[in-house]
Amino acid sequence: MTRSNIMRALPLGSALATSLALLGAAPAFAAEEAPATAPAAADAAQAGNAEEIIVSARRRTERLIDAPVAITAVTGQTLSQYQATRVSDIATMVPSLIAGKAASGSSASIFLRGVGSTALSAGFDQSVSFVIDGLAMSRGREIALPQFDIKGVEVLKGPQALFFGKNTTGGLISVTSNGPTDTFEAGIKGGYGFKARERYVEGFVSGPVSDTIRARIAGRYSKSDGAFTNTAADSYTNYIPDQFRTRNADRRGGAESYGLRGTIDAQVTDSFKLELKAGLTSVVDGGPTDTLERLCGGGRTTPLPANGIPTSPNTDCKIDGHADSSALPIQVATTGMRYARDGKLYADFKSQYAVLTGTIESDPFDVTSITGYYHFKQTDLNNVSGESYPASFSQYADFKQVSEEMRFQSKFDGPFNILFGAFYAHGKFVFNTDAYIFPVPLDPVNNTYVTFKRDDGFTTDSLSFFAEGTLNLTQQLELSGGARYSRESRDSYQRALPGHIAFAGAFLPKKDLNDKYDEGNLSPQVTLRYKPSSDLTLYAAYKQGFKAGGFNISQALTAAASVAAGRYKSETAEGGEVGLRALLLDRHLSFNLTAYRYVYSDLQVQFFDPVTVSLTAGNAGKLRTQGIEADFNLRVPGLDGFSLRGSAALNDAEYQNFIGQCYPGQTVAEGCNQLPARGVFNGQDYSGRTPPKAPHFAGRAGFTYETPVGGDMSLRLNGDVGYTSKYNFTDALRPDAVQKGYAKVDASASLTGKDGLWTVSVIGRNLTNKLVVTAANDIPFAGGTGTGTASGTVADMSAFVDNPREIFVEVGFKF
Repeated sequence: MTRSNIMRALPLGSALATSLALLGAAPAFAAEEAPATAPAAADAAQAGNAEEIIVSARRRTERLIDAPVAITAVTGQTLSQYQATRVSDIATMVPSLIAGKAASGSSASIFLRGVGSTALSAGFDQSVSFVIDGLAMSRGREIALPQFDIKGVEVLKGPQALFFGKNTTGGLISVTSNGPTDTFEAGIKGGYGFKARERYVEGFVSGPVSDTIRARIAGRYSKSDGAFTNTAADSYTNYIPDQFRTRNADRRGGAESYGLRGTIDAQVTDSFKLELKAGLTSVVDGGPTDTLERLCGGGRTTPLPANGIPTSPNTDCKIDGHADSSALPIQVATTGMRYARDGKLYADFKSQYAVLTGTIESDPFDVTSITGYYHFKQTDLNNVSGESYPASFSQYADFKQVSEEMRFQSKFDGPFNILFGAFYAHGKFVFNTDAYIFPVPLDPVNNTYVTFKRDDGFTTDSLSFFAEGTLNLTQQLELSGGARYSRESRDSYQRALPGHIAFAGAFLPKKDLNDKYDEGNLSPQVTLRYKPSSDLTLYAAYKQGFKAGGFNISQALTAAASVAAGRYKSETAEGGEVGLRALLLDRHLSFNLTAYRYVYSDLQVQFFDPVTVSLTAGNAGKLRTQGIEADFNLRVPGLDGFSLRGSAALNDAEYQNFIGQCYPGQTVAEGCNQLPARGVFNGQDYSGRTPPKAPHFAGRAGFTYETPVGGDMSLRLNGDVGYTSKYNFTDALRPDAVQKGYAKVDASASLTGKDGLWTVSVIGRNLTNKLVVTAANDIPFAGGTGTGTASGTVADMSAFVDNPREIFVEVGFKF
């Protein structure tokens, strides 16, 4: 760590210690026994103490209060009480996490503390990645996986180099499903969501198969009509004789999905255990663009025509739950346009995964093997400009990954122990796309209406070695340090296929690009943890993180496209954090406080040009993010069953030393005054500005009250309010693309029968009915001209909108 960073960290550490004193926790400073063991923590959980949350953020089971990491842990019970079954639902429970679906590339937009990867390039790994049941996933499409029968979710913030397979820079979302039980259990629940007309059912069966084998199977099915209104006409001209576009459906946002997961664990011998988890998922919906709404640029109140074609009277310029979504003409979809099916907009996502975990307990090392397989395939057809103009594209994405991780954990009797191991993953990704962006007659030569076609993809190999040593300097003071060495290689390709002959001059029909990437990185990490008692932890950590570079397989294959233009460098992070974890008021109150500062070098960024229909990828100079996060949970003394909770995040993120792309239509007077070439300017200065999706403040507060009623029954009430301050939702920081600050309210009420055998619930999410934009891109040909000149016209935008107010009724039974 640099001297300047150390000097910044010292006063933060002092402030943390002072805050504890102000809370009146002096009695807790008396030296006590070592931290509670896992059985003791389990006993505390049964007693309902505030210390009950158990995490595995360091690949070991420990109380949240003992873990020297920046983490938000969400229990499965919390997810269930709010019917949170999507990553975007979980994001509302974690201040500074903004997540939503997107149209192209990775089909996901996930940002944590203002750090993330937008969806434009399919070649990018995610800065905030997923780990599901121990299996590392970094493509982003995991956002589509329905979450059910979950034990808990851990959101780890900042660089994560040591413990979860692939190195990440922004953080990770670790999801752990429930495992088999020692006794027979079964449950089923079903519900109805009024706004989207959603019907769902979920169930599980768990228990012993023999003296040494246990099993669990769980599943979920849901079908909804959609929560948004489709204003498109029944039929609309495509400006080519006998071609018409028809309304995709009466509603937008509907989906049909199912998920199935099985778990078997076997105690093969007293010291050898195997666990196999395997699952499959299917999600069929109206496509990534089904929830898009049009935002007119520059304060305009009427949409801009595209290429001279007038806009539909059925569209507007507001985020109001209304938009026009229309299918492609059947002639276009069925004549040389791959994956377009019958022309109706859609997405069809299928995934399968399996994780085999083997554990051998021995002296002096415990050995763990994690063997993983992950596959997804998605085809989709999208339109980003409504019914009046066919700015449409179809996609085929197919990814396969096999991985192996070996870990060795020592059990020396002395003060020093070590964890070391290796990780390897091989992946293959195919990403093909066809685009139809201008209505033209049939090409008699190539028999297609498609503007351009492209096959893209890569193969990738990740090999890393990691080690961490832990030294107990005293009974209360622990020093741990280690590093991960990563070697990343990737062979990428792009191949142009013949499209409509009218566009052969703009999109070359026979252009091939091939790139090889290979790079190594060493990311160290050091943590000092001080535990003056079992109810208090203070820590300071220095961390580095790394995300591989590569090649932009989503660039348009025009004459200007090249291997050099498609390359982007690796992204690295360096910084530190200090934290406090405390149990106070006779363990009725848990309180956590974290301060952090990280600098990201060569942050990977992406931009979309609506005039050339090209996606560009590159690297920002630096991004500095710093802030303070706190959370608490209070079981109110004297009020049995009543608890309060809260969390808040202050985040100050800022670009440094970054000259990047202008937003299309940005004039010289508006700041597009850098990088002159061919008589115009092509860059703007981002230095000192807040990056996209980086709200300065986010917080959430709530309560739970549980009380007996009517003898054998119990009533449980929950309520939470969350607030997020304003943020920009475009990569190029358009001044007219700001999501204003908003508050969302969630609430639920549950009545449970004797021994928990039945439950009836009413659940409300986003009761304030806030329509929130999570991401947006410029609409092709609807503005975006005059960039870098004295006079420009900004484009209209297609904005991705999160769900409106949702109210569910649910009935569940357990056996």
